[in-house]
Amino acid sequence: MRHIFHIIILAAALLTVIPASAQRRITPVGVPAAGTSHREKTDSVRPAGIVEQLDSKGNTILVDTISGREYIDSTAIRTSAKMVYPAINGLQVGVNIWDAAMRIFGQHYGAGSVWAALSIHNRYFPYFEAGIGMANITPSSANFTFKTPMAPYFKIGANYNFLYNSSEAYQLYAGVRYCFTPYRYSIDNVTVDNGYWDTSTTFSIPRRSATAGYFELLLGLNVKIVRNLSLGWAVGFHSIIHESDAPYGKPMYIPGYGTRSTELTGNLMITYTLPLNKKRPAAVDIEDNISSNESTE
Repeated sequence: MRHIFHIIILAAALLTVIPASAQRRITPVGVPAAGTSHREKTDSVRPAGIVEQLDSKGNTILVDTISGREYIDSTAIRTSAKMVYPAINGLQVGVNIWDAAMRIFGQHYGAGSVWAALSIHNRYFPYFEAGIGMANITPSSANFTFKTPMAPYFKIGANYNFLYNSSEAYQLYAGVRYCFTPYRYSIDNVTVDNGYWDTSTTFSIPRRSATAGYFELLLGLNVKIVRNLSLGWAVGFHSIIHESDAPYGKPMYIPGYGTRSTELTGNLMITYTLPLNKKRPAAVDIEDNISSNESTE
């Protein structure tokens, strides 16, 4: 009986101690020695992989380069990730040389375009593009030549950078565009054979004016090559939204769109970035900070 009484007392003592110990908050941060400076205290309690940056308001924050989470101090985690780059971060200008490059491989349409995108927090990029398109296509299995003289096209939209809190040297983005073009086209040397009389007739469809609007969805990658110069490429899907009536059949080529026989599109871009804000993050290149942290361990 006495043993049972002792067991009950021991169990009650354990139930009293365990909740008290469970409520303790344990932090892996050590306590700095007395007399150390504020900077030394900060460095002594900072975990590896944490770097200092400036948020959009110019406040110093700590960023976990592995998870992307941000810290107010070494122990308190912010509930939501903030953007570390300034609101007006820079201006990207570039040329799209996809069609020019494809002409080297025998493509008979397209020209080129120039574009600009404003960097907002290195995350959102309002986008505008203007280009020239032209065509002189004689399909091998057809009896006509489709021609479009030089015509302008315009694209407006935006990109979203998934790596917005990472180094500006790399961008992985999704983009959406609305595109519009006013153009003219003609169909020349249309040949019709008459098998009964063993003769052929050739005629042309006179030049007509037309308009077309279409949209694009893109997924792209941009990589810094040297200084502010970058090279990028993108692939995507596009589809015609509206176009003018065509009494002789739908035009086979639309400036900026390409031939209507495919719903895939591509971009090959050379980009130059103009910094517009002198207030830069304390650690612009996060990869360099990761390397420096690893070297000190």
